[in-house]
Amino acid sequence: MKTVLFCIPLKKNTLSQYEAFSKEHVKRQKEYKDMLTRYDIHCAKIWHKNINDRDYVFVYHEVGPNFREKMKGWDTSNHPFDQWFRENMMAVYDIENAAGMEEPHQLVDFSV
Repeated sequence: MKTVLFCIPLKKNTLSQYEAFSKEHVKRQKEYKDMLTRYDIHCAKIWHKNINDRDYVFVYHEVGPNFREKMKGWDTSNHPFDQWFRENMMAVYDIENAAGMEEPHQLVDFSV
């Protein structure tokens, strides 16, 4: 299984809003699981870190072979949960649009 990691800056003073959103979408377990499945995402883990007085979230996914292709429709999905999720995400992410979450370039992959 492949993995992806996103580092996303949060808008100023939105960490508590992001935490509430995180709790809400996990409570909506079936809908959240269905959304992840639609995009070939098998695992979602999120961390927070404050760096130089700026909040960031690190979003880690284990993904299947169709992840990149399926994510191409993320920005334009009309699915009600996808729209709710995207609206809440964009309310706190300090990026212009969801396309601003491009995957970072991996520098090292070393296993023992």
